[in-house]
Amino acid sequence: MTAPAAPLGPLALPSGTRPRPRNLMNLGVLLVCTGGLALFVTLAAAYVTVGHLAKVWPPHGVYLDVYTGNMLTLTAVMSVATVEWAAWAVKRDDPAQGTWGLLMTLVFGSGFVLLLWQLGSHLGFGPGNAKYGAFAVLLFAMFGAAGAVALAGVGAMLGVLPRVIARQATSTSHEMVRAVAWYWDFVVAAWLIVYSVVWLFTGIR
Repeated sequence: MTAPAAPLGPLALPSGTRPRPRNLMNLGVLLVCTGGLALFVTLAAAYVTVGHLAKVWPPHGVYLDVYTGNMLTLTAVMSVATVEWAAWAVKRDDPAQGTWGLLMTLVFGSGFVLLLWQLGSHLGFGPGNAKYGAFAVLLFAMFGAAGAVALAGVGAMLGVLPRVIARQATSTSHEMVRAVAWYWDFVVAAWLIVYSVVWLFTGIR
């Protein structure tokens, strides 16, 4: 004689809570970056348009250090490689390389902000300078916007770094690191727009 089957317990019902949508942070960052790029393109277009309408552009007496501009651009471009290295390493469950990638990007990002501050503070005029008028306003608007988004990127990396060190960012949960990397790519793209119109397309030497 076979033993009677054990009575079945109550069946567990699936949770009624909706699962959190994946990649929501990445989508939000992409929307922010798209709007930010539109802002920089608008500022660049205004700078070039006003420059074509002006009799003299840039105004006499303006000097922007070419060496500093080139160093800013080189630093920004190198930081793209390190931040993408960090995102790639975290996706492959390698927190050590991810940590080093973020640390190197932080060094590049901090150096970029300091160089940009030095460039702006050594111009010898401010955004409200009546002598240089629209040129000063547009130039400092682009420099200020580039510095602001870079500072936000440095802050975002400082926020995600402890999660990488603590191994909380893994191959199955690396959305935050990917979002920070995309945001920093936007920071670099925004600076390349500024560099192109100020140093390459308007003849400042």
